[in-house]
Amino acid sequence: MNKEIDERTYLNFLLQSLNVDDLKQICRDFEIKGFSKMKKSDIIDFILDSLSEEEFKELLQQKEIEIISAGIDLAIKKINGEDRESIAEIKIVNPNKHEIELKFKGWNWETQSYLSINSKNIINPERDCDCKIGANMGFCSHFWIGFIYSLKQNWFKLKDWTLTALPDDFEKKIKTIKLAETQVGKNSNEKQEKAVLIDESSSSAKLMKYLDSSITVYEANITDIVKKESEFQGNITIFFMVSLGNLKLGPKLKKVSDYKEEDTDTAEKLKVRISEKLQNENSFIKGDKINFSGKLVRDNFWGYIVKNVRKITKK
Repeated sequence: MNKEIDERTYLNFLLQSLNVDDLKQICRDFEIKGFSKMKKSDIIDFILDSLSEEEFKELLQQKEIEIISAGIDLAIKKINGEDRESIAEIKIVNPNKHEIELKFKGWNWETQSYLSINSKNIINPERDCDCKIGANMGFCSHFWIGFIYSLKQNWFKLKDWTLTALPDDFEKKIKTIKLAETQVGKNSNEKQEKAVLIDESSSSAKLMKYLDSSITVYEANITDIVKKESEFQGNITIFFMVSLGNLKLGPKLKKVSDYKEEDTDTAEKLKVRISEKLQNENSFIKGDKINFSGKLVRDNFWGYIVKNVRKITKK
């Protein structure tokens, strides 16, 4: 913890990450009474007002690394596409001040976050977030994603970071997380390079660089087919969720015959959503080898999936 941030302020930052039950347990552990009917923000203030200087230090020793480690672990899950909320965009809005804006998407919600870490504010960086933790200056997973991104951009050195403690294995945890360039844009004239975070140790790393882009799956084995139904405004749509294995894929090509081995990536598994019409026309079964083009997206229920597929060819 940085000496220029007093212990009460810093502990307030940390406690934002805990839920009401955890905060009530702290009250019991430190024999603080009268908290039972309080809401979260009031319990935090009550704890901070009730603790002695020695108890501040004791609570920090007990909870600091635990809280920070949980936030970092959740951040890494989001980077790997393993959380119900995914990274939609990281945008550099002011490179001179290292200001970034981050956008996250969940099932039916969106979270915006902001971070700026530079030599002038590293003792307590400028930050803001829509989530309940970050809105109160807590160290949410969104903050830690911005922290890792800024670190990978070489905007600061870990040796200069003094605001929080970090777990002993922090550098090991993020060693395989890299900045990678990915293309965004609807067509070749609009496409721009964008730096994203990819964990090279993750099984989904090769897929992530194609996220929200049109791809061609040159080769894949069907490992499972499940018939599904969805209802919207009283209309029922039948579709098929097809699981694939042993994939070779790359950027979308006009002709699959233009395929070059050196331009492709491999992936262990992926799903593709196909229409009832496509299934009726082709009668796909387990074991079929296929190729097709479509858009790779990340669904919060299905994970990585290819949609907008209009034609599939059996090999």
